[in-house]
Amino acid sequence: MDENTENNNNVELKEHKCTCRAEHWIKFAIVLFVLFIACYLAVYYVLDQMRHAYYAPPAPMPNIDRIINEQERMFDSMGAMPMHNGALMRMKTPVETFKDDSQNAYKLIIDLKPFNNSPNNVSVDVQKNKISVNGLGEKAGKHSDKVYSFSQSFVLPVDIDTEKVTKKQVGHKYVVTMPIED
Repeated sequence: MDENTENNNNVELKEHKCTCRAEHWIKFAIVLFVLFIACYLAVYYVLDQMRHAYYAPPAPMPNIDRIINEQERMFDSMGAMPMHNGALMRMKTPVETFKDDSQNAYKLIIDLKPFNNSPNNVSVDVQKNKISVNGLGEKAGKHSDKVYSFSQSFVLPVDIDTEKVTKKQVGHKYVVTMPIED
């Protein structure tokens, strides 16, 4: 009996060996192919949406001039900005520039009040088409000292005749006249 049981077990093992059929591999290949196509389409969709978002022509901004004017008005109305220890930073510039058509020259007017009313505390460097203004003023009080420093550069659209530049003090103003080259 032992031999018969052993033979039956061998027969059962032979029968239960791999029963994989070709159709299981075909199903697996089809599922894998469908998964690949789904991933490809998902990536294509996302990239297409990104392309439309980044390369679309910019939409026109209605009322941009009104927005810019409103921002300028807001900054002008601020006047001074509080800083640490109760100090104030003045936003108004002591320099005005304009073109004087009657003299064919640009004029630079510097308010000397913050610079102790002295043109010696202001330096104006005039180059061919660039003007740099630097100033330093100090005020001593009972309990504190105040220092006012200013630096600004201007680029002009034309060249200046640096040989004919004039600088003169008129009251609390320092006027720099820069003739335009012909």
